[in-house]
Amino acid sequence: MSSRLNSPEQHFGLLDEAERARSAEFLVEQDLALFVTGRVLARAALGSLAGIPAGEVALRTRCPGCGGPHGKPRPVGAVAEWELSISHSGDLVAVAVTRGHPLGVDVERSVPPAEPGIPVEYELVLTPAERAAVEALPVERRAAACLTLWTRKEAVLKATGEGLNTPMDSFTVSPAHRPPAVTVWHDDRPGPRPGIAMADLPRVDGCVGALAVLDAEDVVVRIRSGAEVLAERMR
Repeated sequence: MSSRLNSPEQHFGLLDEAERARSAEFLVEQDLALFVTGRVLARAALGSLAGIPAGEVALRTRCPGCGGPHGKPRPVGAVAEWELSISHSGDLVAVAVTRGHPLGVDVERSVPPAEPGIPVEYELVLTPAERAAVEALPVERRAAACLTLWTRKEAVLKATGEGLNTPMDSFTVSPAHRPPAVTVWHDDRPGPRPGIAMADLPRVDGCVGALAVLDAEDVVVRIRSGAEVLAERMR
């Protein structure tokens, strides 16, 4: 995990042509910094695991829907055996990497709700079982529980590759005060669902987060600071 880079332009040399073109489209400096931080940190983390300089790490981004150069970046070449997921919220950027198992990470900044209870934006997110579990909590804890459920659900959808095109209420996850897991799939698509191992992430800079790994029975999370990884691989 890392705070966003203060001078993203200094790191353009690590980006590929498509990433530099996308960088030119950002109108808000913070959005540019978050994008560049994610790609630079991803290369540094993958380089650390593969034992190569960050500048030799190649990423390819191709939307499965339209074929455009956006969506989830995938390691290729010397790091093709690794899987990658990137998330950011506020000034925090999280990069998750594992070998051979698709994964998804999500971090979200915790913002005090306008009023106690379940915020209205979760009306289309929670399943009846999830809503019942949240409503069983003291009213002052409900918004935080909703945010935890959101991060778990988005991590799952990023791991499966479906993203937010899939309704968040198409599956149920465990209550916020219990270990994270997908408990029920509600859609009627044929075939078995992959096993998903999940973990909640420690709170960092006011953000909560979750990790989901496909086709895994368990997940062990090792967290490193972005500054440490960047210092190691950018020398």
